[in-house]
Amino acid sequence: MNHLKFLEFSRLIKELQFVESDFLYRQEMLNQANTFFLDSVNRILIDYPELGKLWIEKSENVEVVQTETTQDQDDKLEITTEDSIIKKLYRDIVKATHPDKIKNQKLNELYLEATSAYDTGDAVTIYKVCADLMIQVDFEDDILEKIKSKIQDYKNQINFLESTFTSQWIKSNDTDKNKIILKYIENKIN
Repeated sequence: MNHLKFLEFSRLIKELQFVESDFLYRQEMLNQANTFFLDSVNRILIDYPELGKLWIEKSENVEVVQTETTQDQDDKLEITTEDSIIKKLYRDIVKATHPDKIKNQKLNELYLEATSAYDTGDAVTIYKVCADLMIQVDFEDDILEKIKSKIQDYKNQINFLESTFTSQWIKSNDTDKNKIILKYIENKIN
């Protein structure tokens, strides 16, 4: 394997791990802050009964639409039965991490991550777990593009999280918090 290509692979895996960790941190932070944000929204609706009335009227007229989510297959390399590289890497991961043979929580978590990735056809995650375990990998050129795509997907998700009302509310000073809540209510009513 070309040394420069391997260095690029290693760099991309590290970047992927960082942006994934950053995304998970921000997502958890917002999940916890949502409760406080919605409590503040409710306080405003109580303090301004006419606004609360509009909120209730609008809520009663909203039809809940369930949408089925599908994963974007462009972010994945499909694992086929012919894909001996991925199968070999997965077997190497299992040997190093299987809970029946290895009693180490971190390694067992990597086993679960790799198994889930293998079952769903997520080759990028298989490569990421291999990097975590320092398992030597052989890869096709398109894996670098798939990793870059997954990094960009996480960055897009982070940008979306940063654009939410809850995120803006968390970062604002006390005088601006009510303005953000009122803007949120206005958005929901209109």
